[in-house]
Amino acid sequence: MALSRRNFIRVVGGVGIVAVGGASLRGCDGMPEEAIAAWRGPGGETDPRRRMLAWAQLAPNPHNRQPWLVDLSRPGEIVLHCDRSRLLPHTDPFSRQIMIGNGCFLELLAMAAASEKQRAAIELFPEGGFAEGEIGRQPVARVRLTPDDSVAGDPLFAHVRARRSAKVPYDTGRPVPDAALAAIETAAIAAGARAGGVRFAGATEPALVQALRDLTQQAMELEMRTPAAMGESIDLMRLSAAEIAWYRDGIVLHGPMFWWGQRLGVIDRGALADPASAVFASGIARYRDMTQSAMGFAWLTTSDNGREAQIAAGRAYARMNLAATAQGLAMQPLSQALQEYREMAPLFARAHATLGARPGETVQMLARLGYAGEVPPSPRRRLDDLIANGAA
Repeated sequence: MALSRRNFIRVVGGVGIVAVGGASLRGCDGMPEEAIAAWRGPGGETDPRRRMLAWAQLAPNPHNRQPWLVDLSRPGEIVLHCDRSRLLPHTDPFSRQIMIGNGCFLELLAMAAASEKQRAAIELFPEGGFAEGEIGRQPVARVRLTPDDSVAGDPLFAHVRARRSAKVPYDTGRPVPDAALAAIETAAIAAGARAGGVRFAGATEPALVQALRDLTQQAMELEMRTPAAMGESIDLMRLSAAEIAWYRDGIVLHGPMFWWGQRLGVIDRGALADPASAVFASGIARYRDMTQSAMGFAWLTTSDNGREAQIAAGRAYARMNLAATAQGLAMQPLSQALQEYREMAPLFARAHATLGARPGETVQMLARLGYAGEVPPSPRRRLDDLIANGAA
């Protein structure tokens, strides 16, 4: 017999609830250690390129798909391909966000190379660009590495292991300092100036922050009520320690609530997809708690929406996230309103207007800012799973 929502909450209330991206690694069905082993760093890797990749794979990326394949077959080079098996055809129909994730990877790779005293020369699309709206088999980038003792390390690199996409409510009693927002802007502008024109903007003014809280909440709820988009997310949800350990990617749901909920017949993929279910309503409330606790927002805009611009935005976003970490701030991307599928079109237009996009510009990333407690890392695939020499 199925439990009522009230009785289920009574069952798990004394144990504690861990939401998406959970705030605790303890409790029933906790995070498998092997799934987050990558966050300890490269360990005993002897090939400097593998050490660089071990850092680069910690980059932020959409739905934690980790859409990267690399070819190490030529000495002194790393060739990056987009893993075409890891696209998001419903929520990211033109693979714009997937390419942003590739840009994040390249930025961390360049930082890791500098830490090895190697200069990374990044050539985008060395065999030609992709057809419009498609992801091709040709490389996204060729990275040529040259030893150079004069290469200076990037101070943001020290924060790679601590970087998170903090999917928890933030402290509404702590405003985002202007100095912290300025530091994030400086980091983003540095990437934009180097990798292509990317415009940064941020907001801590209460009226605009509230408008963006409401916009991001509405976009999140719309996505949850759009069957194809929600179905894509549900397919990527990892609902147990066994699933997390097997896939080591996707949207992680773990902890006491989910462990008990599955065993008591309250939580399963069907309930997560059903707008009439208590679990679905709980998800809406959980996201509302997150969006309505934002204490600031930051976003990135490019003058066009070509693949190079998307990669540049990814490189800037990686630096933004690291700079926020350095400032002690939590950050979470809330880019649902920027997604290009049909049902999102009205909110897409509203987001671009609210965020001050000029004609022809594209808002590539939108993230909320604030203060939060410790947030655990997301799973990462085995390094060997990213390496596919000679093929993509």
